[in-house]
Amino acid sequence: MPDWMRILVAFLLTSTLMAGQARPNVAKVLQQGVKLVDAGQLAAAQELYEKTLISDPDDPDLRFELGMVYFRQQNWPKAVENYRISVHARPGRIKPLFYLAQAYFMESDIERARDTIAQAASIAPNDAQVCQKYGEYLNATLETRLKGLSWLQKARHLNPGLARIDFDIGKAQFDLTDFESARASLETALKDNPRDGEAAFYFAECSANLGDWEKARDSYRYGLAQGYANGPAYYGLGRAQVELGEFDAAVGSLQRAIALQPSLAKAHFQLAKAYRQRGRTQEAQYETRLFDAMTDRVDTSAELKGSEEEEAWKQAEPLLEANKEQEALELLAKLPVAYVLDHGEPHYLLGTMYYSMGRKDDAKRVLSIARARAPNSSRIAAYLGMVELSCGEAATAEESFHSALALNSAESLALIGMGGIRYQQQRWGEAAEYLEKSRTADPSTLYMLCDAYFRIGRNEDALLTAEVIRVLGADRKPLLDELETLVRFHQTERPHLGP
Repeated sequence: MPDWMRILVAFLLTSTLMAGQARPNVAKVLQQGVKLVDAGQLAAAQELYEKTLISDPDDPDLRFELGMVYFRQQNWPKAVENYRISVHARPGRIKPLFYLAQAYFMESDIERARDTIAQAASIAPNDAQVCQKYGEYLNATLETRLKGLSWLQKARHLNPGLARIDFDIGKAQFDLTDFESARASLETALKDNPRDGEAAFYFAECSANLGDWEKARDSYRYGLAQGYANGPAYYGLGRAQVELGEFDAAVGSLQRAIALQPSLAKAHFQLAKAYRQRGRTQEAQYETRLFDAMTDRVDTSAELKGSEEEEAWKQAEPLLEANKEQEALELLAKLPVAYVLDHGEPHYLLGTMYYSMGRKDDAKRVLSIARARAPNSSRIAAYLGMVELSCGEAATAEESFHSALALNSAESLALIGMGGIRYQQQRWGEAAEYLEKSRTADPSTLYMLCDAYFRIGRNEDALLTAEVIRVLGADRKPLLDELETLVRFHQTERPHLGP
């Protein structure tokens, strides 16, 4: 045998032997890792898997198990990273796709979660758990809800014993406003698991929507007794008690609902009804005014926080950090979000991204381009004004706000901006007028409105606005502390200063 052939044979034999030894070594690591996880030693399991991956970074089994460790730690980004490597290294496996979809879902990335579980469903269309999860994710959006129900029903047909399958079907039917069918499904769910407080809550919600108030009341109570105790549950009970004329009991339930979830505006409306029926007129009037003050407010921050905007941000941020602005613009122009936000002008979204990164000059520059390209957009003009104001350019910002209000007199961002300028100028009456008209839900802006009301002698409106701030800013303790100081200051020390 020639020398070169001996060398080749020896190499192949050695490679085969090493490959045969490598896999049992990984299998041993996987066994050790499972034992550590079962013992609750997640950090040790993580360290074991990561050390082993140094020599074999793309091993699909190690990556999956490491993903499971991160999943248990609720570290969704790292779980996603490892599941994706596992799927790429060995495509077509159901389990990594199943958990990858769940990790996406926990990150509120509904679209990717749905697309990923759809891949699993195409590979294993008769896997009952996959069908159930696919139906659950389809039910998360209105447009795919009916299709989601069909997948849930298919899952139940494949395996009637699936955990919470009747609840999932009932919830889908409830979301589709088929309250009769939903109630029947939820009743089945409660028979299977009488301690399911969430199923009892939705059964009560169905009964309320069908006008069956006694059954609604009893089911809300049952759900609360099973531990499903939150603001909406107490609100539902209180409303049912109002409908049944049990006004004293309703007061306690509704007060509890408000204590648990201060932003439940409709609880104040029902509480006003209960107070009125008990002859507590002054309290009823206060609750009615508070309800009116809380409703129809605009959350200006929510516009740019939807799933499509978040997805655009994920894709564009690395390009902006690398100063690849043109590539970012081209990317944004292709995304659906560009056509949702102001006439398909990608410079607007790019400007908001620059501003959130603290790059105010870049934000102002591209928003000016957006303003020129979409001259009829009041929102672009208003946002440009906000950026200019943050740069200390009050006069220029005021011009932008006036332009926005000329296009749309109800443009909330421009009204807030003008209110802020007038507040800084101590023109309290005008500040209050602008801020009041904006119907803002932002607690910090409402703080300015409260102060302005006090300064022009509208103490009752100021106190009511303070209560709205306490409700909408319940999780902002520093602001609430400042509010209490403001209220005490105006009530005890400061005289009326005039407009």
